[in-house]
Amino acid sequence: MSAHTIYGVDFSGAARAGDNIYVARGHVLTTSDNETLHIETCTPAPALLDTTADRDAVLSGLREFIATRPTSDANPVAFGCDFPFSLPMMHVTAADGVTDWQSFLQWFPGDMTDPSTFASWAGDVAAAAETEQTYIRRLTDNRVGALSPYHFFIHSQTFYGIRDVLAPLVKTDRVRVRPMQSPASDIPWIVEAYPAATLDRLGLPDDGYKSTTDDARNRRQLIIEAIDTRDEVTLTADAKTTALTDSDGDALDAIVAAVATFHAARDGITVPSSVNGEWQYEGWIVP
Repeated sequence: MSAHTIYGVDFSGAARAGDNIYVARGHVLTTSDNETLHIETCTPAPALLDTTADRDAVLSGLREFIATRPTSDANPVAFGCDFPFSLPMMHVTAADGVTDWQSFLQWFPGDMTDPSTFASWAGDVAAAAETEQTYIRRLTDNRVGALSPYHFFIHSQTFYGIRDVLAPLVKTDRVRVRPMQSPASDIPWIVEAYPAATLDRLGLPDDGYKSTTDDARNRRQLIIEAIDTRDEVTLTADAKTTALTDSDGDALDAIVAAVATFHAARDGITVPSSVNGEWQYEGWIVP
């Protein structure tokens, strides 16, 4: 499942999503005994995709960008995107006619027209199950400390990410989603990234870096330099400057998503044997 061109995407479902979506791009340099990810650029999505910051425009552009990346046995391409790729199993199986993850994508969003109606439906499903939790999390969310996909902090990301990017790509066989689908040499593959989990795995601060304060800037600097000094990752000066000066932390998150995707490409994705088959419905975060 190796890849030679890696993209990390920090996602947004806001009305002006392009203000917060960054795309990091890197190439894998291979020697006889080592692979190194060289992150060359980290670019605001509207500039990269030649769109406005409007959500419809930038998500359409992002979807087309992913679908049209040249890929082959000689130059496989992988993306890591920072939004939930599915819902808890109880929600997936509650949808009419859904029997697996792919049929869930065929169904989504059902009768739901926006993030609000999506979150309301998800809440009703949880209530009908008589759980004590308002926000049910997936197994993979629990493992890395992520929020429920329909939590009010991220329900817009989930709704628009699945509806406008992931589902259309899967329906038209323009990507392969790992680990739920097998890779193909002529199609880009994509994983669900979660930068906070990656930073935690690397022993780096996973919060406190998204602000205009000096302390937040210092944390971004610490994270950037720690990533750049690893034997397996290098960053250009431009990529480092972009990540440092973006006080919202979106550019840095895109770079971290690229690092997680590189590790998945190099090392493979291992779902622990202790985890049952729910991940095949719920998806799997690559930390």
